[in-house]
Amino acid sequence: MFEKAFILCAALLAWFCLRAEKRQRIAVVLAWLIPGGGHFYLGQKRRGIFLGSMVILVFLVGMVLADFRNIAPLTRHPIWGIAHLFGGLMTAIATAATSNLMIVRDSSYYHVGCLYSGIGALLNVLVAIDAYDIASKKSEENSATTQEEVA
Repeated sequence: MFEKAFILCAALLAWFCLRAEKRQRIAVVLAWLIPGGGHFYLGQKRRGIFLGSMVILVFLVGMVLADFRNIAPLTRHPIWGIAHLFGGLMTAIATAATSNLMIVRDSSYYHVGCLYSGIGALLNVLVAIDAYDIASKKSEENSATTQEEVA
C-alpha cells in the first residue's frame, strides 16, 4: 500500500515540477518543509505565522494526546505515516525526537492523538496550496505589468 502511495506522490511531484514556475515551486517546497515558510518567502509574514502556528499547534496537540508516541512514519501505523509525510521537517524532527519512545501502556487518547497529528500534517498541504495560489497571483501580476511596460 505504501509503495502505491509513494509512487502516486512522486508522480504528482514530477508533474508539479514540470508545470509550475520557479517562484511557485520554491513557495510550495518551503511551505511543505516549514509550515508557513512559503508565505514568508512570498512576503506574507503575518499569514505565514498564523497558518504555520495553527498547523504546528494541531500537530503538537496530537503528540501530547498520544504521549509523544504517535509519530513513527510507517512503523506503527502506516496510514498515519502517509499522512505525517506531509508534515515535512515538523514530522522529521518529531520522528527523530520520539523514535526511542515505546508504547508501554494503553492510552484512551492515543488514536485521537494520531488523528490530530495526521490532520496537522495534512493541513500543511492546504497551507502549501495557499502559498502556490499566492505565488500564481503574483506571477500573473508581474506578467501583466511586464506586458503593460512593453506596450
